[in-house]
Amino acid sequence: MKKPKMMMIVATSLLLGVVSGCSSSENVDATDSVDATDELNIWYVNPLTTYPAWADSMAKFEAAATDGGYEATGVGTTTIDTPGAVSLIEQAITDDADGIIFCNIDPTAYQGTIEKAQDAGIVMVTIGCVSDETDYSIGTDNSAFGATAAQTIADGAGENAVVAIISTDQTTPNQVEQVESFNAEIESNFPGVRVAAWESSNSDSSVAAQKITALLSANPDITAIWCVEGQCPGGVESGLREAGKEPGDIYVLGIDTVETTIAALEDGWINATLNQCWFDATPLAVELIRSVVEGDPNPQQSWGVGVDAVTKSDLPYGGCAADLVPTLN
Repeated sequence: MKKPKMMMIVATSLLLGVVSGCSSSENVDATDSVDATDELNIWYVNPLTTYPAWADSMAKFEAAATDGGYEATGVGTTTIDTPGAVSLIEQAITDDADGIIFCNIDPTAYQGTIEKAQDAGIVMVTIGCVSDETDYSIGTDNSAFGATAAQTIADGAGENAVVAIISTDQTTPNQVEQVESFNAEIESNFPGVRVAAWESSNSDSSVAAQKITALLSANPDITAIWCVEGQCPGGVESGLREAGKEPGDIYVLGIDTVETTIAALEDGWINATLNQCWFDATPLAVELIRSVVEGDPNPQQSWGVGVDAVTKSDLPYGGCAADLVPTLN
């Protein structure tokens, strides 16, 4: 029985705000630590191994392999690299995986490989991304997330807030749905809130910082920033400082509870953050794969997972409550 291994692909030639680039380095095996106990072979293809919440999610998947009765292979790309991630899925297909957990950030680019895997009898589960084409989809309840963000900003920045939005890009389906839900919520319940701009960071904190500075220069009436993707909070402090702002001058709503976000929350550069609890949902992904392999597939395709609003008063933060993460058991 093979042991789990972690491989990373380093992407080069990424274009600002566009998911692109080709992998240039060889895969690197990390130290093995988990033995599987049966023939269930599950791969986790991580779209951003350098983001701590993604890394923790995959580490939990690997750590649970022995007790969960599966062989865990954790792989990923160090930057948003769709061709690299698709190539890793192709490796999983070649390895005769029973199931693949992944995030199809660019659905069109992944579609052919998803179909190829399904034709081979592999259970495809997206985590953190929205897909109607996969066997199962686990992620944030995007409609609720956008509405919660609107409510949080209206409460914190005022019902006449002028908002700048920063996401990975403007095509990633879950983020698009979240922004659309945000816009619907403010139109219905907070008509004084206005979105001044929606920019892309390509999930790069340095790009987010540059965008924040530029946004405030071009739109001096902005009073709030909403980070829809996880690397954006890491660029908040430098972006605001460069724009001549102090903590509290601009209301900032972050996402997730990685160390950089918590530090910004403690220092006042971020006012609140919405922690996505699907990072704890890899056990559900494994359960869903097993249900298909054992001939009793769960009929529910889409699994919305809650978010936890966190402010400085909630620190130290203990993580998502168990009841926010669905399970079959």
